[in-house]
Amino acid sequence: MRTRVVCSILYGCVLVASGLAQETTPPASNPPTSTFQYKFRPDQQERYQVIVEINGNLPLPGATGAAGMLKLTLGVSMKVTKAEEQQATVQTALEEFNAEFNGSPFPVSLDMAKSVIPDSTATVTPRGKLSGLQGGGGLMGGPLPGFDPRNLATLLFPLELPDLPLTNGTTWQFTRTFGEGANALRVPINARFEGIEEVEGVKLLKITETFSLPIEIYQDAFYQPVSDKAQATHITRGEMKGNGVIYLHPEAGVLQKLTLNASLSQTREPIKKDGSEVKEYERETTQMSLTLNAARKPSASPSTPNESKSN
Repeated sequence: MRTRVVCSILYGCVLVASGLAQETTPPASNPPTSTFQYKFRPDQQERYQVIVEINGNLPLPGATGAAGMLKLTLGVSMKVTKAEEQQATVQTALEEFNAEFNGSPFPVSLDMAKSVIPDSTATVTPRGKLSGLQGGGGLMGGPLPGFDPRNLATLLFPLELPDLPLTNGTTWQFTRTFGEGANALRVPINARFEGIEEVEGVKLLKITETFSLPIEIYQDAFYQPVSDKAQATHITRGEMKGNGVIYLHPEAGVLQKLTLNASLSQTREPIKKDGSEVKEYERETTQMSLTLNAARKPSASPSTPNESKSN
């Protein structure tokens, strides 16, 4: 039952971000430039603490949802299993999991949590383009705003960067794809380079992002997306939008810090094939907000430019 509740709560939060850089607009002047590439070396390991807070009408199957605050504290790891000149294969895993609901412990074991947030692999380029996403078939029906719990690489590599030096005020757009085939969710993201900022004594690249996406998902009776609309029993419509601040470590070539704020408003209702009117009690409405904070943990053997392989 707890697994179903956790899956249902996470499923109702739909979103977010990477793909192909589409458009880049540098400023007209010639200010100092910065460059960034993700860097990889064999057996490189990074660990992050991630805190997710979901506040609002949390979706539960067959009901309008339970109002409250769900807080998840995650320990996430990333290991480079294969480093090549143009790309690397990374493996991500959930190592720690704690949950609270309305300030009280919500007992979920790590094994139970890993059935929702499975170990996964992905291929990533130095520019941050993701491919080959594999998540081990977790029980998730859709991604959270900001990343896909079925593949944590979407959290640890949140940006696809343009193929040019960055100057203060440079903007670009990219699209991140979640899922497969007709049911894939493609989210356009607008990014802006804000410059160099010192955080806790370290000079980091600061990038902001914004996104907005209308939602229309055809589903079966068990909340799973379906590609054939004729087979759908329900439809969910709404809107997701948000913004984020991302800090990248230019020397280590990794994500250092991430803050994301997103909101989701959606309504699920049955599809009346007989043409009858949908009753108000048949609608399930979700109104929620999400805040995510991720921070890189100190490493016993930190990455250095000499150790790292970049393109």
